[in-house]
Amino acid sequence: MNAPFRPVSLPQTLHGISHETRTQWFEQRIRILRWHPDFPVAAHDHARGMVKLFEGRFVVNRAMANAARQTICMAILSLHFGKREPNPCVTTPAAGAMTTALSSIQSLTTAMGVCSKNTTAATVLLLERIGLVKRVENQEDRRALHIVPTELLIEGARDIVRVSLTSADTLFPLRNYSALIDDRDFLESLFAASLHSLLNRSSLISSISSSHLFAASDGGAILLFKLMSMDGASADERVVEFPFDEIGPLFGVSRTHIRRLMKKAEAEGLVRLLQDGGRQVQILPQLQDVFESIVAMNVARAQFDMHLANGDYDLLPFDY
Repeated sequence: MNAPFRPVSLPQTLHGISHETRTQWFEQRIRILRWHPDFPVAAHDHARGMVKLFEGRFVVNRAMANAARQTICMAILSLHFGKREPNPCVTTPAAGAMTTALSSIQSLTTAMGVCSKNTTAATVLLLERIGLVKRVENQEDRRALHIVPTELLIEGARDIVRVSLTSADTLFPLRNYSALIDDRDFLESLFAASLHSLLNRSSLISSISSSHLFAASDGGAILLFKLMSMDGASADERVVEFPFDEIGPLFGVSRTHIRRLMKKAEAEGLVRLLQDGGRQVQILPQLQDVFESIVAMNVARAQFDMHLANGDYDLLPFDY
C-alpha cells in the first residue's frame, strides 16, 4: 500500500544499534542465508508452511492481507508486550514513550511510510471487528484507550514466526530457536523485541526489486508463497498450474484480483502466462530471486528478534 504522504523520521529505539547498523546487519544476513547451500530447499519449505497456515483461514488472511496490515498487527503486539515487561535490550527514551494507544501505532506506520493515519485507524477497527484486538481503558487516563491483542492474534503471530524460525533451525540446527516460542514468557519477550526489526521492514521490502508488487497487494505475499510451493517442475523452466478461479477461494480473494496481480508480475518479467486463467504459468528466474530474498528477509528478522529476546548480544550488531 503506497502512502500518500511524506514519512517522518523513525524513532531510535535501541542504544548502541542504530537503524543504519541494523539495516547493514539485515542486508548481510540475507546474503549469508541465500548463500547457504540448503537455502533453496528451506525457502520452499517456508512457503509450504505459510500456505498451510493461511489456506482457508479467512480471518487471518484479512488481518495479514498486505504489508500495512501485517505491520500494524506486529506493532500492536510489540508495543503491548514491551510495556508489560522490560525490553530485552536497553531502549531509548523514544521507545519508552510509545504506548499501545492508537496515536502511537499511527506514529509508527506513518514514520515507516506504510500507510496514513486514517488507514491505520480503519485497519485497527477491522481487527477489532474480527476479534484480533480489543480496546481497554487506560487506568491512568480514562480519556485514552489502549489497543490490546487477543489470544487469536497472539496465536496467529506465533505460528507465523514459528515458520521463519523453523527455516532458520533447518539451516543452523544447533540454535533450535523454534522450540523456545512454546514458552509463553519467552514468546512475549520475542514480541516485545520485534519492534526494533519491524522498523526496518519497509526499507528492506523496498530494497528487494519487485517485492512491492506482492507486499502492497491484498494477499499478495501468500499468493506468491502458494505459487512457489507448487510441485513438479524443473528449476530452469518451471511451469505450474495456478488456476485463478481455484486459488482465489482458498485465500479469500477474487479471481480478478489474482489475474491483475499476475498480469503485473508478467509485465515486470517475473512470470509468463502460457494459458489464460493461470492454467499454465512459467516461473521465471527473476521471481525465484524475489521469492528467496523475501524468505531470507523474514528469517533474518526472526533471527534478530530471537537474539535480542534471548540475550545473545554477541550475535547482534552494535555501533560501539
